[in-house]
Amino acid sequence: MNIEDAKQLAKQGDREGAIAMLRQMLEQNEGERELVLLELGVVYNAMGETTQAINHLNEVMRINPENIKAKAYLDMINGILDYYCKDLLNP
Repeated sequence: MNIEDAKQLAKQGDREGAIAMLRQMLEQNEGERELVLLELGVVYNAMGETTQAINHLNEVMRINPENIKAKAYLDMINGILDYYCKDLLNP
């Protein structure tokens, strides 16, 4: 069990399986924590579970503030969340 296996599962459409594998890796301290959390954030983002994605990506940024991929994903997600007009939704 490794990150590449989880990436392959996600690529094949089994995102729940990929998440289960990545969570198990975290619990068993397998693989580099930063990379496992990053991949969890990516998979959650692909599933549309924005809150989970942000939480995992923020944890990556706490571990390594220089992680370019995590920062790019966070910027993208926050840009999407900031895009809609809040005044139209809350008159």
